[in-house]
Amino acid sequence: MLLVLLVMVLAAGTGLATGGRFGNLAGNTLTGVHWLAAAAIGQLLGALFGGTAYPVGLIGSAACIVVFLRLNLRHPGVGLLALGFLSNALVVALNGAMPVSLRALERAGVGNTMVTDARHEVADAATRLRWLGDVVPVALPGLGQAISPGDVLIAAGAGLLLYAGMGGSGRVPTTNAPVWDDLEACAGTPALLHLSPKASRELEAPQARHGRTARSETEAAADDPAE
Repeated sequence: MLLVLLVMVLAAGTGLATGGRFGNLAGNTLTGVHWLAAAAIGQLLGALFGGTAYPVGLIGSAACIVVFLRLNLRHPGVGLLALGFLSNALVVALNGAMPVSLRALERAGVGNTMVTDARHEVADAATRLRWLGDVVPVALPGLGQAISPGDVLIAAGAGLLLYAGMGGSGRVPTTNAPVWDDLEACAGTPALLHLSPKASRELEAPQARHGRTARSETEAAADDPAE
C-alpha cells in the first residue's frame, strides 16, 4: 500500500532525526509476529484470487490481528493497526467487496473512474457502513487514489510502531549554546560587531561633554586663589 510505505519512510526519517536507530529494532519485544504475517498473507491471497476469497481472506486476517493485538496491545501503534484491519474487514464482509466513492476518486484527481475489479465496488445507497469504504481522497501527482479510514489507521499504526521501535526520543538533539563565562577574548582577532557611525557619535558625545566639564572644573580650581 502506497500510503503505508510513505508513512513508514517518514517515520524512519523522523526516528533517525530524533536519536533513533534501526539497530534498536532488533531488540523489540513484539510477540506473536507470525500472527501478523498470517494476517498479511491472508489479505494478499484474497486480493490475488478475488471473488469470495477476498472477504474470506480479510475476515481470516482480522482474526489473526485480534490475536496479535491481545499479545502486543501495550506497544505503540499496535492498537491503530488492529483497528484499521478490523474496520476494513468489517466493511468488506458486510458488502462483499470494498465500496469505493466515485466522488473521492474525482477529488483525488483520478476522475469518474468505474471500479471493475472483484475486490472493489462502487458505493451506492445500498452500501452498508459506507463511511468505512474508500472515501478518503489522496491527491498525489500521478498516484491519486481513494483509501479507507482503515487504511489511514493502518498507515499511522505502522509508522508509530516503527518510530517507537527505533527508539525515537521525540526531540531533535541539539548542542547547548555557550554562556558568557565560557567565552574568552582571542588576541589579535578583529571585532566581530561594530557600532554604526551614528551610534558611535551618540556614545562619544556624553563622554566628550564629561571630559570638557572635568577640564573646566580643574581650570576653575587652579584659578581660585583660595586653593
